[in-house]
Amino acid sequence: MRWLLLAEALIVGVVMAGVRRYGVEPESIGLTCQAATAPWWCELRLALILAVHHQLIGYMAAAFGILSLLTPQPFWARLAMDVGAAGLAFYNVSWAAAGFILGLLVLWDAPALGGKWLHKREEAGT
Repeated sequence: MRWLLLAEALIVGVVMAGVRRYGVEPESIGLTCQAATAPWWCELRLALILAVHHQLIGYMAAAFGILSLLTPQPFWARLAMDVGAAGLAFYNVSWAAAGFILGLLVLWDAPALGGKWLHKREEAGT
């Protein structure tokens, strides 16, 4: 179960690296979005660029990581890991790494933080 959660975060990171490489960085995409009749997705691209510029992805990952420590629930820990992986792919390394690691700690050591949900599932064989 734990390795599947790491694989999930890895997949999110790889997909976001692809988005960065093929949807944000190419000069031709930037020129397309500067045209008077820009496609609809250029607004999403601009929002993503601004979020990366202001390190919002990393801050969100750290916030989700802290929330997962305070309320050891799998949802917040997985969200911290996934948003952290996305932040790492978009070069928001410092805060994104903190959120990723906090989420990983909560998922990996659930009983030490009071979360019994992960080990109950492993004992049941799922």
